[in-house]
Amino acid sequence: MCDFCGSFTDIDFTIGMDKWNESALNTVGYHARKMQILGQAQAALARGDRKEYFSRQWEFWNDYYQTFPAYLPPTIDDDVKYRLYLEVCSQSSTESAFDPKWQHYALTQQQLQANVQYFQNGFERKAESSSFFALADFFVKIMREGMRSFYEDPRYDIMHELLPESVHLKMKMSMFVQAWLPYLTDSDAERLLKMLAFSNEYVETSPPPGNSVECTSCRCSLFAPEGSYRVFCEACRKTTAVRSSFYCMSCGAPNQVHDNPARPVPCANCGIANRLINPLLG
Repeated sequence: MCDFCGSFTDIDFTIGMDKWNESALNTVGYHARKMQILGQAQAALARGDRKEYFSRQWEFWNDYYQTFPAYLPPTIDDDVKYRLYLEVCSQSSTESAFDPKWQHYALTQQQLQANVQYFQNGFERKAESSSFFALADFFVKIMREGMRSFYEDPRYDIMHELLPESVHLKMKMSMFVQAWLPYLTDSDAERLLKMLAFSNEYVETSPPPGNSVECTSCRCSLFAPEGSYRVFCEACRKTTAVRSSFYCMSCGAPNQVHDNPARPVPCANCGIANRLINPLLG
């Protein structure tokens, strides 16, 4: 979460894996329930029963996030948003499962994955380059197409707030990368990372100047960098407003800070768009 505007910007999969491995009993129990629920969903799909398939999808997603609450997007901070999110997950999964085009895409991806050739590299089993990248190219194509279609669908408008397209797409790509990296040669791994813009390395940064503020929800102490407007509380998953007003850069009139300070805010007096926060990159 951005330390200046409180926006959802990225996902740390290292922390995600720590949560996944936190309790072996918890994870094993989840796997058993998952197999049962998805088996029932597949039976409903075979019968053409959309209503039953939707119900099983709802059950699956609810169980997933109840088992691993840390995986829930941090923008979902109340029961209303949670139910809306599960509705979207279940509805979009059902639409894809019953859509002939996406059924064809799924079968094609399965076939491309089955066609990946392997060779022994010392004690390691590695994927042959051309057959793997045939799969990777297809996966990237359908994932980008699917995301565009999904976020253009007005039924899923809430997702722009709960899980922005750029973060969602990066998450899906990262899952693919992490699954395949152990099976790639060094040169193919580098090629894949560059192809999906994952080749940048993390660098240590010095914390910016700032001061402590109190979370308006749970009263925890939060660090607010200088220039911040909203900060996110890791304890209760709520945002706290650091500044509630600003002065228009054109006419000087006072204005209220928008719920998302990262977006330009039109002045209520003269209409000029004020950019409160300037991105470091992009």
